Amino acid sequence: MRFEFEHLGTPTPFELTEGHHLLGGGPDDHVHLEGLPPGLLTLRIDSGRLMVEAVRSFTVNAVRVLPGVSRLVVPGEVLGLPDGMCLRVLAEPSAPGRGVGTVAVLKGLLTDADLPPSRAATLTCLTGLDVGRCHALAEACTDIGRGDGAALRLRDRAVSRMHARIRREDPGFLLEDLGTPNGVFLNGVRLEAPAPLMDGDVVELGRSLLRFQAAFDEASGEARPVPRPMATVEEPAEAATPRPPEGGPRRLEGWIIAGAVALALGALLVTSLVAATG
Repeated sequence: MRFEFEHLGTPTPFELTEGHHLLGGGPDDHVHLEGLPPGLLTLRIDSGRLMVEAVRSFTVNAVRVLPGVSRLVVPGEVLGLPDGMCLRVLAEPSAPGRGVGTVAVLKGLLTDADLPPSRAATLTCLTGLDVGRCHALAEACTDIGRGDGAALRLRDRAVSRMHARIRREDPGFLLEDLGTPNGVFLNGVRLEAPAPLMDGDVVELGRSLLRFQAAFDEASGEARPVPRPMATVEEPAEAATPRPPEGGPRRLEGWIIAGAVALALGALLVTSLVAATG
């Protein structure tokens, strides 16, 4: 596994094989890095997974990790160390001709699966008894807690029976505190109101840390098309123009003319009779 240690602006790359490694500035440390306290970090690499534990508080991507807590760290994350020093976990270069995305690499490391990455968003436990466990957010609501009714149960006594809820709100997810005394922290900041989750966010419940991973195509920047219902607006039917009976206007005109002629003939006949009798 590849790393890069940075101190006073100078990066120092190095690699570690699988196994346990003690990292610090002491003479007995397996990896001696000048400027670090002796025996600061314990790195355990097993099947491509990296677990990090420290004798004092440190951060991963600016999220604090308590002393003595073993934390799963994935490539791309940065460990904040004392006096402005940092340790970067570098991603392994992909094989030539294989365009495997970063998200696919991360999901493979977290789930130990050779299958293509899930199209569902996931939560992965980074600390505690459930470390490495991956939960797909396939439902509209996912309750997280220690109780039997929680969809994602954590074996953490500092977690309430119903601690937090993640709600699907298209096109993403919202994290909500269910009114717990210990609170819910998102990237180290306590939630005061429901907040949206972004790819790579770290959720803190009690002594448990969980990493949110967006769905594969969302994280790769390919937005899923949201089908919109096509509004079927029926055009108003044209008002039917009443058709006159066949030949109606012309027939009516003929009857009028015939009537006028009859009246004229009648008047002429009456006039003739009057004149003859006079």
